[in-house]
Amino acid sequence: MTMQYDVKSKHMTSSGVAVNYRTRVKGAIVSANATAAARHTVFANNVTQTGTYGRSTNTVTVTITNHGLTSGDRVWLDFSAGTGGTATDNVYTVTVSDANTFTVTDSASGTITGSPAVSMYADILLEADSYNPTAFPVVVPGEGILAKDGIFVGLVANVTTTLFYG
Repeated sequence: MTMQYDVKSKHMTSSGVAVNYRTRVKGAIVSANATAAARHTVFANNVTQTGTYGRSTNTVTVTITNHGLTSGDRVWLDFSAGTGGTATDNVYTVTVSDANTFTVTDSASGTITGSPAVSMYADILLEADSYNPTAFPVVVPGEGILAKDGIFVGLVANVTTTLFYG
């Protein structure tokens, strides 16, 4: 076996697009700087669907035209501020109401109105969960995981990652 020379890396301290072109996820190092409940890191194909949302207590209702989801699917949701606050950016398991609406359970509670914007990354390539402050590697065997449209990295608070791709 020969050395791979085409592997690149990108360190991420907040959610965003790491790579905006076709590539493969080769691996990652995930590091949380605090012990807590699961801290999620998501590597997703860089394709978004946008819509609006509202929150009542901790139930967030998301409206995205023709979202294409089924109950139990996992998605990364990136929320904008509305009247009353902002829902928590995170990976969620969805409960589908109809072709345009689904709900998720937020870790925070309160009422958010005004139909603020939400972006959804539904094509999750890899998810890594951290439960303590020890950094750990994520090894992807073989040629890696194809990201046809680039790689979006979703990070919750107190988590950083170094992504390896190529």
